[in-house]
Amino acid sequence: MSPFWYTAVSATTIQYSANIVEADTTEFAAAAERSGALVIPAVTDSTGTGEMAAILADPNRRALHVQALVDLAQPYDGIDLDYEGFAFADPYSTWETTRPNWVAFVEELAAALHAEGKLLTVTIPPVYDDDRTPDSGKWVYDPRAVAEVADAVRFMAYDYSTSSPGPIAPTKWVRKLLKAAKQLIDDDSKIILGIPLYGRNWVVSTQGTCPEGTPGRASPNQQEVANLLQQYAITPTRDETFDEAVFTYERPDGTGACVQTREVHYMDAEGVRARVDIAREMRIGGVIFWAMGFETPDSWTVVADVARPRTLPTQ
Repeated sequence: MSPFWYTAVSATTIQYSANIVEADTTEFAAAAERSGALVIPAVTDSTGTGEMAAILADPNRRALHVQALVDLAQPYDGIDLDYEGFAFADPYSTWETTRPNWVAFVEELAAALHAEGKLLTVTIPPVYDDDRTPDSGKWVYDPRAVAEVADAVRFMAYDYSTSSPGPIAPTKWVRKLLKAAKQLIDDDSKIILGIPLYGRNWVVSTQGTCPEGTPGRASPNQQEVANLLQQYAITPTRDETFDEAVFTYERPDGTGACVQTREVHYMDAEGVRARVDIAREMRIGGVIFWAMGFETPDSWTVVADVARPRTLPTQ
């Protein structure tokens, strides 16, 4: 389990994420340990545009950051790095400079954690090849080099459509991503597929003039989608091309000023199982769901037999 607990705000300071308190983390970690699960908390980057890249470019500050992460890992089984700022905040022009510093940082952190008997996983956006062009995906993260030292590389196979209505993680694209990962990473067991437990809710048209503050695009999780389906008495349809669910509905703003027509694409339980099966078919290391607490019970039901222990017949 990788609870979303921590964020880096400087080279030496890693603090709790919003709404997280120490008592909650302690109770959760103890319960996870009793269940037999490993606890590998995620650490995000909140340092601001360009700041983490600057930290990693300075060997002294980089060493301080490595030590801060090693200290953080002590009560747990390891650390998951989820530093997305390089790809989504820093300019593309910085990637060539950032990439080798990032690799050096991961190498140093992996060595330090492994010396303490801890694990390192790294969560990254899709990367498709080693060409380092705009068509290569978020190549600044260099999964080939990272996988040489990390215990696993988790690929965020979601957010395919963000600016306009469309699929969250179409299966054809998921397969493309995993095929690329297998070309980049020698050890397939280190490849982990990230599966979304959420969707996107877009406004596709509006009747009238909505007042300021009327909700725009939203990202409902499975539980929130289930509430929408019940509230508006909707039966979703399945888009078999993408292996996801979709529906539209009309939402009055509550004042009579406007009515929004909204289109929702989301990962239903059947879609979750389809992506688990892709991971199994391609014989990678496993899957990870984004995120715990987003799911409805049927998502666990449809994948239960994948994890159920198998027993051989007696002879």
